[in-house]
Amino acid sequence: METCSCGARLPENAAWCPICFKAPVDGDDLLDELHDAFRKTTWSPPEALTAPNSPPVHSRWQSGPRSFGLRVKLAISFVSIGITALGAMSFGFFFVAPWIIATALLMYATWTRERVR
Repeated sequence: METCSCGARLPENAAWCPICFKAPVDGDDLLDELHDAFRKTTWSPPEALTAPNSPPVHSRWQSGPRSFGLRVKLAISFVSIGITALGAMSFGFFFVAPWIIATALLMYATWTRERVR
């Protein structure tokens, strides 16, 4: 005697459950069908997902997604150092001290090594 999914007992060779009117399903046939379906699906991920990542490349000279190239870095350096030097010659170091600190921080941020790839 089998049991339906609703919990009712099914008589032998019953075409449907007398309580919920569902057709009975043989558990072994269902399990075999499930195993066959899994055997037929042979999915494997694309090579791009399973390939190891290339090692990161860092550079001060090449441009990256968050950094400028050499020409722009040199232009930033010359302009900021030139303005600081002109200010120091015109007003003295005491009055240009905050600008000197800002220029030093800008040079550090401009010339630090950035990830290129």
